[in-house]
Amino acid sequence: MSLDGRVCVVTGGARGIGEAIGRRFGAGGATVAVWDVDGDDAARTAASIGGSGHACDVSRRAHVEAAAAATLERHGRIDVLVNNAGVAIAGPSESVSDEDWDVSIGIMQTGVFLCSQVVGRHMLERGSGAIVSISSINASEAFPMRLAYCAAKAAVVAMTEVLAIEWADRGVRVNAVAPGVTRTALVQRGIDEGIIDVAGYHARTPMGRFGEPDEIASAVAYLADDEQSSFVTGETLRVDGGWSANGWIVSR
Repeated sequence: MSLDGRVCVVTGGARGIGEAIGRRFGAGGATVAVWDVDGDDAARTAASIGGSGHACDVSRRAHVEAAAAATLERHGRIDVLVNNAGVAIAGPSESVSDEDWDVSIGIMQTGVFLCSQVVGRHMLERGSGAIVSISSINASEAFPMRLAYCAAKAAVVAMTEVLAIEWADRGVRVNAVAPGVTRTALVQRGIDEGIIDVAGYHARTPMGRFGEPDEIASAVAYLADDEQSSFVTGETLRVDGGWSANGWIVSR
């Protein structure tokens, strides 16, 4: 893996898919800067993989600029940015509050814009870099009660394509990964509380199971690796066990 010796930023990297990505990068020889709204958790996760932790609310430009400056001061450069920070707020569309909308769009859409712009400027100056953003199958496969989430994840795909074509001839590749339902702590809590219908999700997925965080991390690592994916940009890679390809509606 050509990530050996690279400096990689993972937003929302203290837990879940973000933590799995950071650990995958660290195992491949990269130095990982964990950006997370919870600075203590970021520091703990970073320490366990030999990286650095930085408190960062990705929806606020001042936070992003400060985290980028601290990362550059500590490590000298940023080779890879993974826009992973996210939030899941569900409810009827007619009842979505302005606050919930702003939080969702702020973290998952504005956050991708801010981090990509701030870190992207550094990459463009150096003439190299890779950005991988976490979208979702909900960018194209609508789930009810997920209006803001679906809107934000669809925007990630659009931003990925625009940035990719603008920056392709300047040495910066921009891609995205669209995970299917993945067994994170948040999903497990939904299972434990009886909110998530495991049998229904498994029946709808051709591979018959949830994804695992390490499987999403593997896809991100591929897109971040300049040797393995040197001619890939503007792509959204679906990692969903066949969910999006499946036109069969399960009846039970």
